Amino acid sequence: MSTLAHELGHGYHNARLAQSEPLQRETPMTLAETASIFCETVVQNAALADATGPERLYVLETSLMGHAQVVVDIHSRFLFERAVFERREKGDLNPQEFGELMTWAQRETYGDALATLHPYMWAVKPHYYSLAFYNYPYTFGLLFGLGLYAQYVAAREAGTEAEFQTRYDELLASTGRADPLTLAARFGIDLHAPDFWEGSLDVIRRQIDVYVEAVG
Repeated sequence: MSTLAHELGHGYHNARLAQSEPLQRETPMTLAETASIFCETVVQNAALADATGPERLYVLETSLMGHAQVVVDIHSRFLFERAVFERREKGDLNPQEFGELMTWAQRETYGDALATLHPYMWAVKPHYYSLAFYNYPYTFGLLFGLGLYAQYVAAREAGTEAEFQTRYDELLASTGRADPLTLAARFGIDLHAPDFWEGSLDVIRRQIDVYVEAVG
């Protein structure tokens, strides 16, 4: 159901873009996951509202594993890529140096949470060779989608859900016409403001709290 919700989110996004000119339907990777993450989060939280026992734990664990993958692991990939480009300006790198940068990036992001580091992650993940900084948009997309969800919850509680829906549809319909910073500003979001991103992470933090309580 979560996967179906995710893909239907993409479908909804494309439906909002349907009236645009062909070149205006090309959405940057940073915004490509906006509707899918939003829709998936709506369904997951609706499931959590009614789920109990093992089913509740399963929903929470599946969601949190995905969030950890995108927020923590992909951040390590970003740090690795950035370090590689910085080092490459000074000369070639050998496999050992790649491995050292990879394990450094994992320590920076995971801390002591990993029992075993993976020095050859750079060699087994094709994501590094599709496009420079190909990994980064996944984290941006997740947190942007969760930030919109946090605003949706606030609008629902304030009784302004219809207004949110209108602005949300306008945002999706415009993703091929401006950069994320500009589009977010039209939505009343300052992407340079830490509060927006903290709101995104708070959605994950609340799930962590519920999971700890459930297994406690």
